[in-house]
Amino acid sequence: MAAQLALLLTACSEPEEKRSFSLPPDLCGTPVPAAALDAVLPKSGKSVKTAARSREVGDTNCRVAVDGTTAVSAINEWRADPSVKKAADINPYIELDEHTGEDGTYMWSGKGGVRRIPCPVAAKDHPDRNQLFVRILIHDEKFSDADAAKKLLLAYAKAVADSPDCKAAT
Repeated sequence: MAAQLALLLTACSEPEEKRSFSLPPDLCGTPVPAAALDAVLPKSGKSVKTAARSREVGDTNCRVAVDGTTAVSAINEWRADPSVKKAADINPYIELDEHTGEDGTYMWSGKGGVRRIPCPVAAKDHPDRNQLFVRILIHDEKFSDADAAKKLLLAYAKAVADSPDCKAAT
């Protein structure tokens, strides 16, 4: 009887679909650790593609699509208001006050996050809007992993802040 039940359960379970795509090497030119990106992308799919209308700091909207559907967006934009809460308010996936960094420069949830970062070099060209914010949006409705979203947000924010566009050469 036990053998029949095991056979029946095996026959009923569908094999789990696996990824057949390689992780992108970066987020539209911005380096992030593969593990941080891996944790937020779908666990199955055949193809991945990244695209951005611009790669200029403060005007980047990078989209990572799996099988033609946007899975993750990485955005950096200039704003006049330094309020992280107001920047988070425009993000449809962040529940305000769910998680706030100790230093007050970032907020995140299981669906993404927003962080204000220093960018003194490029800020000079934006006197009216000199606050640079990065945002991560995870588009999968079923995804909810605040730790993974935070890791990708912080990695992306660090890479943008450390870029030559933001940091003066020393």
